[in-house]
Amino acid sequence: MEPLIRQIERRERNRRRLPAFIGLAVFVVVGATWVGFFGFLSANTAYGAADSLQEEYLCDTSELDLSFPDLSRLSTVYTQDGVKIGQLNERNSQPISLSEMPDLVKAALLSAEDKSFYEHRGIDFSAIGRAVVGRLVNSPSGGGSTITQQVVKQNFLSSDQTIERKLCEAVVAAELETLYTKDQILEFWANSVYFGSNAYGINAASEEYFGKSLDELTLHEAALLPVPIRNPTYYHPRTGAVNAIAARNRTIDRMVINGYITHSEAVAAKAEPLGVIPNETAEVTTPQAIMSRVNRTLLDTNEFGLGETYEERKRAVFGCPAAVTDCEGGGGLKIDITVNDRLQTEANRILRAWFRPGLDGPTGAISTIDNTTGAIRVMASGLDFGDDLEAGQRPYDLASGGARHAGSVFKPITLAAALETGSRDGSPITLGSYWNDASPAMIPCDPTANCENNVWTVHNAGGNSGDSLRTLDSATYNSINAVYARLVEQIGPSSVVDMATKLGIRTPLAPHLSITLGAQDVRPEDVAVVYSTLANYGEYRDPYLIQRITDADGTVIYEHQTEPREVVDAQVAAAVVGSLKKVVTSGTGRRADIGRPQAGKTGTSTDNADVWFAGFIPQITTVVWIGDADGRVPLKDFTVWNDLDQKEQFYRSAAGGTLAAPVWRQFMEYATRGMATQDFRAEPPGTEIYRQTPFARVPAPGASTKATVEAIYDIGLAARVVEIPSVLPQGTFIATDPVGGTTVKQGTEVIIEISSGVAEVFGLPDLRGLSPVDVTGALSQFATDTGISLGWTIVEVETANPGQYGLVVSTNPAPGSPVAHGDIIEVRIGRAP
Repeated sequence: MEPLIRQIERRERNRRRLPAFIGLAVFVVVGATWVGFFGFLSANTAYGAADSLQEEYLCDTSELDLSFPDLSRLSTVYTQDGVKIGQLNERNSQPISLSEMPDLVKAALLSAEDKSFYEHRGIDFSAIGRAVVGRLVNSPSGGGSTITQQVVKQNFLSSDQTIERKLCEAVVAAELETLYTKDQILEFWANSVYFGSNAYGINAASEEYFGKSLDELTLHEAALLPVPIRNPTYYHPRTGAVNAIAARNRTIDRMVINGYITHSEAVAAKAEPLGVIPNETAEVTTPQAIMSRVNRTLLDTNEFGLGETYEERKRAVFGCPAAVTDCEGGGGLKIDITVNDRLQTEANRILRAWFRPGLDGPTGAISTIDNTTGAIRVMASGLDFGDDLEAGQRPYDLASGGARHAGSVFKPITLAAALETGSRDGSPITLGSYWNDASPAMIPCDPTANCENNVWTVHNAGGNSGDSLRTLDSATYNSINAVYARLVEQIGPSSVVDMATKLGIRTPLAPHLSITLGAQDVRPEDVAVVYSTLANYGEYRDPYLIQRITDADGTVIYEHQTEPREVVDAQVAAAVVGSLKKVVTSGTGRRADIGRPQAGKTGTSTDNADVWFAGFIPQITTVVWIGDADGRVPLKDFTVWNDLDQKEQFYRSAAGGTLAAPVWRQFMEYATRGMATQDFRAEPPGTEIYRQTPFARVPAPGASTKATVEAIYDIGLAARVVEIPSVLPQGTFIATDPVGGTTVKQGTEVIIEISSGVAEVFGLPDLRGLSPVDVTGALSQFATDTGISLGWTIVEVETANPGQYGLVVSTNPAPGSPVAHGDIIEVRIGRAP
C-alpha cells in the first residue's frame, strides 16, 4: 500500500495543478466546439469528451524531477570529424544572473516571447487561443507557448506533437510556477535557450552576433537577440537577414506597446541595419535535430553505463540540479557521435539548393550509413528542426523520424524473401526464373486489404501490355510492377514482412500484397540500414549514433563495439546485390551512376507522391527521399533548382530515377572525394545457384485455349498458339509441343495446336515412272503424311518408248491436282503397241 505521506504529496500536487488544468480543459472544449462546427461535428461529442479529459490526459508528475540542472557542467557533443556542434539540451555554460542582465535586454526578451510572463501562471490562454484561431484560418499568429512552457519542453518532456504531451506540458508549467519564482524561471530560460550558430544563452548570443557584452548592446541590437529563438535558420541574422530584420522590427513595436520604449526611440532603432559581425564558419543549418536525438538516445536507455534510471542518467549527462547542495559529480561529458559534419553540412546544402525552403514544392532527406560499422554518418533534412510549422520547421528529422511510402525500393526485400523461401508450392525461385510481365496483373486478394472487388490490380509504369516473359533479374533492374505483384502472390506477404524486419525496417508492417510495391511507411534511415545489410552480404549491423563517451576526468566510460550478425544467407544477399548493380548500368537508376562499383534501386510510390533512390558502394550506403513534408502529395508540375547541372528544371511528374537519383549522385560524388575506389568483395560460393533457370513441367491442356495459355505463362513458360488444318471444329485443342508433362527449362516456348476448322488441301503426288508396286508404297506414305487415303485403278496405254513399258506414264487427275480422302485415281501403265 502506498505510504500516507506519498498520498498526501500527490493530492497536494494535483491541487496545485487543478486550476491550470480546468482552465485548459475549458479552453479545449470551447475550441473543440468551434472546430466541430466548422468540421460538421457534434458539439455534444466535444463536451462529452471533456468529462474524461482529466483522467485520460492529466499526466502524473509525482516521479518527475523538476529541478533545474546546473548550467556550469554541460556535456558537449562532437562529430566524427571533431566539430563541436553544441551542448546537450540547449544549455549555456556561461550563465548570467538576472540582476546582471540589462533591463533593455529583459524588455526585448519578454516583448518577443512572452509579454504576459509576470502575469500568467505558466499558461497564457489568450496566446494559445490566438495560435489556435490562426491555425484554423491559416493565418500566422505566433506560438502559444509561454517562457515557462518552453522551459518544460526543452528540459523535462519530449517534443512529441500529441495532445497528451501538450496538455502535460501545460500541467508541468503550472507546477513549475509553484516551485520557482518568476525571476528564477526567466533567468534559467535566458541562459539555456538556443539562439542559433551554436550560441546557447543570451550572453553567448550577444558575443556571437555583436561581439559585445550585454551591457554594451544598443536598442536595435537587444531587439534582434530574441529573433532566432523561434526558428534559428529562418530568422538567422546572417543567412536570413530579410526575415530577421522584419522580426526585429516587430519586437521593437511590441516594446513600444508594452511601454518599455518611446515611439521616437522605436523609429530610430528600426532605421538601423542589423549590424551583426561576420562569421566565416556560419553553419548552413543548425544541428538541433542531431542534438535532440543525442539527448533522447542517452536518456532513454541504460546501454551507455550512465545509470539504471532516467534520473540517474539525467544527472550523469547534465550534472546535479543547481538547488541540490549535497549532490556531487555528473555532467561535463564529451560525447563523440558518428555523424560526419562535412558530409552532414553538404547534404543539408544540397537539399536546400534543390528544394528551397519556403517555396511551394517538395523537400527531401538524406541518410548515410557506414557499411563497416553501422555508424550513422548523415541524417539530413530539407527542413529545419523545431515546432514552428508555419516557418517551415518540423518537430522531427525527416531522415530518421519521417516515415513515407517506400515505392519500389522495397522490391529488393521481396526479392531476398523469394530467393530464400521459394514459392509457397515448394518450387524454387531464382533470378533466372521467368515471369509474365503482362500489365495489368490481376491478383486475388484478401477482402480486408481494401482491394476493389477482391482483386488487386497492378499496372506497369509503361501502361498496359500483353503476355510476355522476362527473368526476375530483368524485372528487378527494370522495376516491373506486374512481375513483383505476381511474385508476392507466390511467396506470400508475410515472408516479405519477416525479411524486412530482419534486414532493418523498424516501423510496423502489415502483411498485405501491396507491401512488395512499398505501399507502407518506412523511414529513410531504416531503408539505408536494409541496403547496408545487403551490401554486407546479409550481415546486419545495428545503426548507432553514439561512438564514445568520456567523463570530465578524461576517462572513456563508453565505446561502441560493432557486432555483425548474419540475418540472411550470404548467397541470397549477394545475388540480390548482383541484380541491383544492373539498376545503375542498365536499368532505371542510370542517372545515379558515379563511375565506380555501386548498386541501388529507384523507388516511386503511388501517384508519384514519394520518390527514392537507395544505393551503396562497398564503404557506405546512402538513401535519398523526396516528397511533401506533411503527407502524400503527388509530385507533379513543379520546378526545382537542379544543383547538379546548375539550372532550373521543370518536372511534369517526378520519379525515383529522374529526381532522387541525380540528388543521390551529387551527394555521393562529394562524399567519395578522396575515398579509395573499391570493388565489392567476391561472391560467396553457391551464389550462382540463385541465377540458374529452374525447370517447369508443361501443363495439361485447360478447359479453353485461354486457360491453357495462362497456365503455361503462370509457370514461367511462353505460349504460342498455332492453328493447323483440321476438320475438327475451329479452336479445338489438338496437342502441345512439347506434350503435357514434359519437363523443360523456364523460358521455353510451348506450341499450342488448335484446329482451324478447315482440312488442309493436298495435291496428288507425282507417280510417273513408278512401277505398280512402287505406286502402292507411295500412296501409303502419302496417307501417312496427310491422313488422306486414295483408291486407284490401272489402265494400260500404248507407248512408243520402251523405257516406259510397265511403268506409270501419267495419272488422272494430273500430279499436283487437289485430292480428298477416298478419291479414286486412274494410274496409266505403259505397254508396247
